[in-house]
Amino acid sequence: MSNKFHFSLDSTLPIQQYDNVGAYDTLRALMNRGENLTIKFFTSKDNKPCAWIESRYVAGFKYELQDSSLHGLINYLQNGIFVDFDINPTATEPLEANSDFQMEIFKMFVNAGKALQYAPLFRTQPRFLSAMLPLSKGKIIFRVERTDDLLDYLREKKQVII
Repeated sequence: MSNKFHFSLDSTLPIQQYDNVGAYDTLRALMNRGENLTIKFFTSKDNKPCAWIESRYVAGFKYELQDSSLHGLINYLQNGIFVDFDINPTATEPLEANSDFQMEIFKMFVNAGKALQYAPLFRTQPRFLSAMLPLSKGKIIFRVERTDDLLDYLREKKQVII
């Protein structure tokens, strides 16, 4: 009995565009229901600013952000007010090279004087700092690279790091 397999590495599958419209529709449905959201910010492989969004009843999904969608999402988390903020979810732009989107958002809240809750340094991996920002309609979770410069910056900004 002879089995012949034909295998080729030359297959060219079309590159799938991420369904950011579907992601926004899901996010909009969650906000219309008034759900509490858990958000993590990150930079995608194609260097786009993104949020990982999940709720109690919906598993996490990626949502590519623009300025208006970032502001609308944060407004919902802080005030519980939903406004249809993303008229074109596919119009996301890549960040500048070597940008750390999560760190930018983290520092934005620190500079605004928000009181973040930090995991005690002895509990976290030595390379990372974990923090959470509780808001009225959810929370934002951060896991940023831990450096002496960052710890000095946070202490200078009166953040409670122990």
